[in-house]
Amino acid sequence: MKLSLAMIVRDEAQNLGTCLGSVKDLVDEMIVVDTGSLDKTVEIAISHGATVERFTWTESFAEARNKSLSLCTGDWILVLDADEMLNTEEHQIIKAAILAPNAMGYKIMIRNYLNSGSLFGPGGNAKLNDGVFEPSASYSHYITQKSLRLFRRQDSPLYVGRIHESVEQWFEEHGHSASLLNATIHHFGKINSERDMAKQPVYLDLARREAADYPDDHIAHANVLQEALMLEDWPTVLEAARTYLKLKSSAPALVYLGGAKALISTGKPNEALEFIAPIDNESTADPAVLELKAEALQALGKIQEAIDNCLLSIDAEPNYTASYIRLAKILDDHGDTENARRILEAGLDQNTQDQKLWEFFVGLSAKYKDARVGQDAWHAIQAVPKGGQGIWHMLVAQVLNSQGDVEEATHVLDLGLAAFPGNLEMMEMQKKFAGADRV
Repeated sequence: MKLSLAMIVRDEAQNLGTCLGSVKDLVDEMIVVDTGSLDKTVEIAISHGATVERFTWTESFAEARNKSLSLCTGDWILVLDADEMLNTEEHQIIKAAILAPNAMGYKIMIRNYLNSGSLFGPGGNAKLNDGVFEPSASYSHYITQKSLRLFRRQDSPLYVGRIHESVEQWFEEHGHSASLLNATIHHFGKINSERDMAKQPVYLDLARREAADYPDDHIAHANVLQEALMLEDWPTVLEAARTYLKLKSSAPALVYLGGAKALISTGKPNEALEFIAPIDNESTADPAVLELKAEALQALGKIQEAIDNCLLSIDAEPNYTASYIRLAKILDDHGDTENARRILEAGLDQNTQDQKLWEFFVGLSAKYKDARVGQDAWHAIQAVPKGGQGIWHMLVAQVLNSQGDVEEATHVLDLGLAAFPGNLEMMEMQKKFAGADRV
């Protein structure tokens, strides 16, 4: 059986080589459709032996995907994005799967790696990363989802959807099933939050247009909600959640959580509690539901109830770190800063690489000019070397400089500039220290 890799890419020079390298010994051909790269993406693809075809972007991911499928000559097709990769140890699982005579396709579990466990998504709450897969070891958590990415080549277009395109609808319409393969696609696209956020306005526009074209398609409205959540466009989130629930009597947790978050953020915490009620089941406590309830209760001034819900959330899932941050905020807002600190320390004991926990922890020290701020920032750097956007490095350097250790302060800034090249504030601080040292 011949296996083709099908990809669509744009400005993926940073990631593409790793992706192609992870499958070069698995696939028989690599098809890369480029939708308008301005960097070295095309050259990198060609250097790895891929067949590259340029494709004018039509504002539809499905159309680009279908173009890539049309160029494949294999019996089976594996679909990956440039910021994804496979574990080479799982190649044999895929090779064996495509030999099954009656199989039409397989879903594969995707691990979307994150820098924090404070998020929830379509796949549920973030899970603590075990770090077994070495390329992912520096990331604290991940969210999972299943996606139909391996299937027999067909002579007709399979993908539908301007955004969050899928082949599942084609499989359903033709009566085909797809079992879950015991393999994993490792996705690193959510790590670079700045790049990810830069795409969101375009993605939201595509999702809105899809929903306008198919107003009775609940999935289209779920896609709008998902993209609007990223941008904190609360009116759009709420409208999408309510529209979804008009079309379907029940919904995934993300619809309820998103709608409730939108109501809290627009000053309607009572309505948020009502909105989330259908999934607020005390017998199966969901940490994201409990944390969101705590936020609503805090807004209503019901502080002890808010604290209780945070504690229940932490007890239900110690690796869902939004609950630690929420509880620390409540305690700090009410003058109990030392216990807020202890809560964050408890979270960090469980989630040592969680960037958002460290940001809040160091931020708390900096807010009150705590004498421990330098120590806290140094511990954060050791746990998350590329976290803090240089702020942690500058805090440590300031403390060291105030103690007269200019050489060590400069060394810390060197570490910071290695992690964040071109950071102007660190460069200016380094010049200042160098000038003071000469005096």
